[in-house]
Amino acid sequence: MDQIDYSQVRFSFIGTRKHLFKDKQYYVYVFDDSLLMGIIPNTQNPKYQIKFGINIKFRWTLKKTKEGWIIESFYFPYKKSAKPLFGSNDDLQRLKEFTNLKVTFENMNELYQQFQLIGQGSSGKVFSAIHTIEQKIYAIKSIQKKQLKSQLDQNQGAFKMQVSILKLLAKYPDNFITLKEIYEGEDMQCLVTTFLEGPTLIEEFERLKTKNQKRFSSLEVKIILKKLLINLATLHQNRIIHRDLKPENLMFKIKGDSTTLILVDFGLATYESFEMLFYPKCGTPGYVAPEIFNIKSTSKYSTKVDIFSCGCIFYKLLTGNNIFYGETFDEVLRQNKKCQIDFNLPIDQDYITEYSINLLQKMLLKNPINRINAFDALNHPYFRDINTNIYPSLRSLQFNEEIYEDEEINNEKREEENNYIQLPKTSRKCQLIWNLSFFQQNSQKTVFDTNQFIEYDPLSGLRFVKVKQSPFVSQVLE
Repeated sequence: MDQIDYSQVRFSFIGTRKHLFKDKQYYVYVFDDSLLMGIIPNTQNPKYQIKFGINIKFRWTLKKTKEGWIIESFYFPYKKSAKPLFGSNDDLQRLKEFTNLKVTFENMNELYQQFQLIGQGSSGKVFSAIHTIEQKIYAIKSIQKKQLKSQLDQNQGAFKMQVSILKLLAKYPDNFITLKEIYEGEDMQCLVTTFLEGPTLIEEFERLKTKNQKRFSSLEVKIILKKLLINLATLHQNRIIHRDLKPENLMFKIKGDSTTLILVDFGLATYESFEMLFYPKCGTPGYVAPEIFNIKSTSKYSTKVDIFSCGCIFYKLLTGNNIFYGETFDEVLRQNKKCQIDFNLPIDQDYITEYSINLLQKMLLKNPINRINAFDALNHPYFRDINTNIYPSLRSLQFNEEIYEDEEINNEKREEENNYIQLPKTSRKCQLIWNLSFFQQNSQKTVFDTNQFIEYDPLSGLRFVKVKQSPFVSQVLE
């Protein structure tokens, strides 16, 4: 056994194991990747040694006091059973916060109350719930385990990929939807995420229509686009491709504040460095980059596909219209595939200017090699008149270009992350993350066929609609 280096301890505390005749005191040491417990300090022979991993399950027990609910103990796995350890609320709270996303938690019904169903479908449900101790509202996605077991192998891979990515992005709450905890019950798997009160960008477009407006103000367009590019720069710096950028997947954390735009719905996201992509032809027609349509079995694409999608969103922000128009799914798909874009927009020196057209063209270049990246787009003259003193959250981020070019995610860690379990995508409703009601009203439909084009999240039983292909779709995808 390797020597235990206690200089690497993140924190420690003293806990108690209760026994029938005599309680035992244990010294608990928490490392980045493990937890040790021994009856003497700094022992080289700990009684309990737990290596963190998503397959490890912790269960927390609460106790109500005059001041409110506290954590009284936690159960940890030992051989084929679970052992309880009692400790102070402060110590156990710290342990729980530290192990969020490092292990799976159990007994969700004790830690969350007042569950309200806000979305459901054939494979899962979405709830809002109040955290028992914090008294904050969170969103909870749940799915029956039997649904996971029945998924296709490729679905399982995409399913694990998403949770790996969400865990990595959890440190960027100002840019992306934040995964907080992972729970498992007897029949269910659950993901806890932040509860977002703001609307999606598509809902804001719909709101403008009710006021007989097609567009945001030209200043708001710049603010929205710049925040979107900041989010993408952060995503791409981590070598992650979203692959499904569209107004439905852009959400404002705070209603009425365009600087709080974040990305949601990572059901189709993937690591750029992966040699084999799950669902290589995927996305939402109207926002798909040409190289996705044209991908061959021996080729790959990069984060530049997100820039093309961002350009499609930029076009809609500037004009109020979709860049690829069609009355049906097939028509939009066909127009997107042809990718014939007319940049001869009438100059109005407000929305349509020399700078806005130039940036739009750079984002929508068919050749991804020549297409602008998020970092360069942020420095485009189009944004020069945004006062960053008024909008401090939009100050250009200082990225290390060397890191962007050379840094790669540790392969070993990524392989470990891909063994983690995550939930299929659900739908947004009641101003949350998953837009079930919008999808039901939208004329666009989902193709679920691993040999064809995948729109939305392939894991989402809440949104599956299989579309009989028209001759146009077959021709486009051959």
